[in-house]
Amino acid sequence: MNILFFTVSAGEGHNQVAKTLSEAIYKTGKNHNVKIIDTFNYINSNLHKFLMKSYIRSIKYIPELYGYFYKKTEEIDSSLHDFGELINKIFISRKLSKLLSDFKPDIIVCTHPFPAEALSVLKRKNSISVPIITTLTDYTLHPIWINKEIDYYIISSEVFKYELDFWNINPSKAKFFGIPVRERFYLKLDREKLCSKFNIKNIFTALLMGGGLGLGNIIQTLDYLLNYKIDIQIIVITGKNQELYKKLNEKYVKNSKYKNLRVFGFVSNIDEIMSVSDIIITKPGGITITEALIKELPIIITSNLPGQEERNTEFILNNGIGMLATNPNTLISSINILKDNREKYNFIKYNMSKLKKPNATKDIVNFILSKENMTSTS
Repeated sequence: MNILFFTVSAGEGHNQVAKTLSEAIYKTGKNHNVKIIDTFNYINSNLHKFLMKSYIRSIKYIPELYGYFYKKTEEIDSSLHDFGELINKIFISRKLSKLLSDFKPDIIVCTHPFPAEALSVLKRKNSISVPIITTLTDYTLHPIWINKEIDYYIISSEVFKYELDFWNINPSKAKFFGIPVRERFYLKLDREKLCSKFNIKNIFTALLMGGGLGLGNIIQTLDYLLNYKIDIQIIVITGKNQELYKKLNEKYVKNSKYKNLRVFGFVSNIDEIMSVSDIIITKPGGITITEALIKELPIIITSNLPGQEERNTEFILNNGIGMLATNPNTLISSINILKDNREKYNFIKYNMSKLKKPNATKDIVNFILSKENMTSTS
């Protein structure tokens, strides 16, 4: 079976989902041919670099612009199809058409809306007839993901079944398997051994991070916590933000008075670090929420990017799996509540245990593989 994944390097989540599913397919031991295409990079590497730099700069320096575009497109109208046509004209080059012709996919899986939209245009024009599955990577629905040419939607939670009619999604196309994360997140680990590995104390620990790119108000949040002298251990992960990693090391790590602070850069063992943590203080990216859910790690949101992260925050608060703290007093209060009030803490963990999807990766892979020889019905 030839399985073609299309993703976009906008943040880490979209690529990670494609990679997670691809690895799981290979582990089935069956003879499947899997290819992951980073869409813009494949079409034109210079264009890819420009778009990614522009994306990072926009969410760091003018996030309101991204938020405006996101909210403007939360209404279903013809402009979204016009946008798809534009993407198709600009990005769907002969190179990509040749890829589809040469690889001959039996099924296409999109982990980002741009290639899903562009491929839907091709399908609309009868240029391709391959079944398309989209795997949504946030805790919300948005019309940029939605096209009648899509055969199936992999959605994060059954909570959104009540929105299907609003978004004109046929219920038979919606599969509430959840967002897939790496297999290692499902393992139960020995906290005491991990504390020894990281050379940290086995005490109440807050994990502070901002996704794979190390975004959000990490420095301000850490300042609040250290200036208040709150009695907890803090682990900070800066991701690929090397400038942030350097600043924190210069300001805090080299100062011997901050004994209960550890700072890491980009790590591949976030599952282990979550396993030695009691809470996570973060911006609400879709993958981060999913990983925290699997680990039943209560969430405190201190900032979010306009757009889907605002919707992710709504999901967290509406389903009782975390708290919102946008100022120092609320942050300190929220941490102390979760530290001292076991009833509140356990209630959040209970809600997480009900919402989490421990079989998401397996269920999605089995579903994809079950569609061999499928004829698109869209």
